[in-house]
Amino acid sequence: MERELRAERASAGRVSAKARGRTGGRPRTDVAKLEIARILYQNSGKTAAEVCRVAGVGRRVFFAYLAQKHN
Repeated sequence: MERELRAERASAGRVSAKARGRTGGRPRTDVAKLEIARILYQNSGKTAAEVCRVAGVGRRVFFAYLAQKHN
């Protein structure tokens, strides 16, 4: 019974947040930043970590983006 109440309250909270224009989850990384990082990575002798630091993107997101571009 308590689990059902908790699920019901959580659902009501999500509906309320959506009505206020809020969405859940982490914000998406800007594709322009990822593209800048890709160009830097391909055309400079810098490591992926250095390029990601300069461009302001995470390494995991960067490599996921590269993998997506190759497919």
